Amino acid sequence: MREYWWLGGLVVGVAAIGLIASTVWRYQGRASSPGIAPTPLPVPQTAAVADTFELPLDPARFGVLIPGQSGLPLVDTRFGAQNPALGNAGKCFVNLNGEHIPFSQLYHAGEDWLALNKRGRVSPGKAAGESIYAVANGVVESITLMGFDGYVIIIAHTLPDGDGVWSVYWHVAAVQVAQGEAVTRGQVLASIHDRGLNSHLHWEIRTFADGSSLFPADSAGGRGTCNGHITGVGYTWDDDPIRALPGAWGYLNPSKFVKEN
Repeated sequence: MREYWWLGGLVVGVAAIGLIASTVWRYQGRASSPGIAPTPLPVPQTAAVADTFELPLDPARFGVLIPGQSGLPLVDTRFGAQNPALGNAGKCFVNLNGEHIPFSQLYHAGEDWLALNKRGRVSPGKAAGESIYAVANGVVESITLMGFDGYVIIIAHTLPDGDGVWSVYWHVAAVQVAQGEAVTRGQVLASIHDRGLNSHLHWEIRTFADGSSLFPADSAGGRGTCNGHITGVGYTWDDDPIRALPGAWGYLNPSKFVKEN
């Protein structure tokens, strides 16, 4: 989510050894300013029930990356996927041995949508500046600035049965809604932040609003530094396989949820 290594593999036979030549693009922090978000409303508004959900971007022009299909080898931005392209840098999860878990081993708690060309393959960087839409009626619960990674918008939705879910939009700029504002399905929320070749929208559907205390002390997230963030961290992992996947922590498959609602 934060940084991707874009890898294109070309296998060349040299004697009995396969030589892999890769072209690597990495976002280097050259993004422009994400702008200033509107002033929060003094009193939150009341939104209509979220009776229908839709995708935050046009699926004919944007989508997740699937290795060898829409994306490049080793790049996978689907919900629940492990993404080898993210490399071995340590993240906030710590295992029972006190070791930080590499980014490439974490499970994606949302979906990363990038621009696709007419053949359905990724067009790196082309998503920057594109409008992002509210997936359903709701109220903007929080807007958090993540520095040059842009803003994160969290929207609360009340379902017809009275239950609640939250949609989350990461790496956005030019925010057009205020905290406490009621929004309607299809309303423009912001645009995709310009993060160079790694410009994309990470979005989530989850059953909680505040991720600052999501991981208990006996979990890999609790042993590390994953708590303390309202936005959450966008990934999950644990020594216990049952708790490793996003579904164990209240994250829902966003595209599947939209399709079913």
